Amino acid sequence: MREQIQLFLKDTNKVNRLVTVCFFGFVLLTVYFLATLKHDLVFKGGMTDTQQADFVFFKLFAIVGLTFTFYYLALHYTRKSKKEVIVYLDKKLENAHAATHGTAGAEATGNFNTQTLRDKISEVNKKEEKWQAALNNICHQLNAGQGALYLSGKNKNWEMRNGFAVVLEEGEANPTFQPGEGLIGQTAASGKSLYLDELPEGYAARIASGLGNALPKYLFIFPVKKENEVIGVIEIATFSDVSSTLRTQVEEGVRLLSEI
Repeated sequence: MREQIQLFLKDTNKVNRLVTVCFFGFVLLTVYFLATLKHDLVFKGGMTDTQQADFVFFKLFAIVGLTFTFYYLALHYTRKSKKEVIVYLDKKLENAHAATHGTAGAEATGNFNTQTLRDKISEVNKKEEKWQAALNNICHQLNAGQGALYLSGKNKNWEMRNGFAVVLEEGEANPTFQPGEGLIGQTAASGKSLYLDELPEGYAARIASGLGNALPKYLFIFPVKKENEVIGVIEIATFSDVSSTLRTQVEEGVRLLSEI
């Protein structure tokens, strides 16, 4: 229960919705008490005495005070909050610099270290933290600029639960895809990976660093499977081409995420 509350409080959208609902709830209570004030004073008997009437006024002022308190909190929280989806952003200066100067076409080769991934996952205890640690490590090993992890939620839709260097605008909800919808939904439905080496303009957000910002050039989307069932989808955006050998190693290595 405590973990669920902590996860809820970390979700700015959900907290904003709760505060908004509470605010309008108190507004309705205020209207109700104002509308029934005359009835309380006149028809409930004994209200002609000032001390007996104090309770009615106290009740009214308490509700009005709570209403304005929630109104202030809602405004303050909305203005100050900017949702950053579990960002773990190392210095991607070399990648951004290479992309900016037109040298980002090199191929990312090498081996995917599954043991390192396992070690990073074992360093944390909570399930949510394990997913994040796994995504972080995968992005590091692939020199990724951005990454996202999608898990199945309500109505079997695929919702982004963890992000690497992903920032959403204020009030923007986590991206969600129905089975078969978009590249994420297609990967989830087919259980097969997708690799794009020509990203459409505007598909991925610009990746910022101390040297400026640049657009990633390659997109690698692959499923996380438990036996034959897809339990997650990972989306990786990179500046460098990822070799077919490395992609195969990644797909095989991430099977250990089914143990989370």
